[in-house]
Amino acid sequence: MDKTNTYVPGTKFPWRYKYEHMAVTTDCVMFTYDDWKLKVLLIRRGTEQCKDMWAFPGGFLKTDETAEQGALRELVEETALTPSSPLVQLGVFSDVDRDPRERVITIAFYALVKHADVLGGDDADEAAWFPVDELPPLAFDHEKIFKAAMEKLRRDIHFQPVGFDLLDSYFTIPDLQRLYEAILGVKFDRRNFQRKILASGILDEVSDSYEEEIEVPEVLRESHTTIRKEQDPDRPERIRDKEREIAREDFVESKNQAYTEEERLFSKKYDSIVSEGIATSKPRIMTSKPIEELFTQEIYPVDSTPKKSRPGRKGSWFTFNKKRYEEMKEEEHKLEF
Repeated sequence: MDKTNTYVPGTKFPWRYKYEHMAVTTDCVMFTYDDWKLKVLLIRRGTEQCKDMWAFPGGFLKTDETAEQGALRELVEETALTPSSPLVQLGVFSDVDRDPRERVITIAFYALVKHADVLGGDDADEAAWFPVDELPPLAFDHEKIFKAAMEKLRRDIHFQPVGFDLLDSYFTIPDLQRLYEAILGVKFDRRNFQRKILASGILDEVSDSYEEEIEVPEVLRESHTTIRKEQDPDRPERIRDKEREIAREDFVESKNQAYTEEERLFSKKYDSIVSEGIATSKPRIMTSKPIEELFTQEIYPVDSTPKKSRPGRKGSWFTFNKKRYEEMKEEEHKLEF
């Protein structure tokens, strides 16, 4: 019977096996949320193979580090990004021909981080954030890794506090809804989403009372309405413009739905009058004011006097209730939207 190994004393790894050793790498799929879009971090490769192609940050594992340590090291070296949240192991990718250089097995991780500037380094010529629906062709089998990461993120969102890492400490329900829509790739009914997310108990509303135990930022104390967001000088102009654009779209949609229903009832009322010959035609419902004027008066009023907030009203600010989220995880309770 052939020996499968030999012992070589005086070396770091004294046992020598007859089986071929394979290289091991790590790859990191880093998600962020910026400008109302879910984005992923890519680096442009500066070395062969796949030179100038985009890929996930990663590299070969050293003999004196764990897979997670290697993944974090490569992430910092290639992008200058240090994640605040732990890396989550995504899986092992071991297709025989996944790397043309040699037999390579990779261990992939993913994490969620707040948006930050990145800088290409080491063997990466460039690092940049890309919207998940606008990715360039990826090197190696990284498209397969990306699809696996998206699937896991969409599963985890029902059991993990995803928003803790991607949203600011204080946010509105529309902010949260847009984040979840970006991750899941779907559109939610605004009223249903608000009702379900409030019923889950994972949100705490931020009060404007100075006597509350929660320390509320000054920008939130003056008002909980959308107008404060627009007037906040610390928010980038492009974000304020986007907020106004989205608020206007929501407003126009809700008004159009209301007018359609009003016109339907109005039409039904006058059908009988026309059929009986009392009138020859039905008058048409017209709005008393242009929608833009209504929008300016109702959503972005000139008078920005603070209004008392009611639970869950549009414009209310919230934080995550981490304790409740942990309880839901222990109970294996799935968060439905």
